[in-house]
Amino acid sequence: MQLPTWLGHVVKSGKVALFTGSEKALQIEAEDNRINLNIDSKEFAKDVMGSAGGGKNVTRSFSQLANIAKELKEDGLNYTLSYKGDRLLTIGSEARPKISYIVTRTDAVEINNLLKLLEMAI
Repeated sequence: MQLPTWLGHVVKSGKVALFTGSEKALQIEAEDNRINLNIDSKEFAKDVMGSAGGGKNVTRSFSQLANIAKELKEDGLNYTLSYKGDRLLTIGSEARPKISYIVTRTDAVEINNLLKLLEMAI
């Protein structure tokens, strides 16, 4: 069981806000098998993606994301990723991909806002 799936089973409800200095970087909300991650700091997101090896191998990153998403979907769990309130990505049981299926090769990942998602990567 991967960490996101484990967290989805363990965390039942609540809210947490993470700060870097005095700036809110991330807000996490959990309820009813859903975990919503709302990023408020682009720099924080880049640091996290960089430390996770985000820019080194895009194909590998998509493969890892697809594996996590498939496991979440099988377990009835869902994650959403937002930037300043704009939903970027849905992974897991509530994903309803259309064109994003071509990129991700899974029905468990939905790209909700491609332009903002690309903006986060730059």
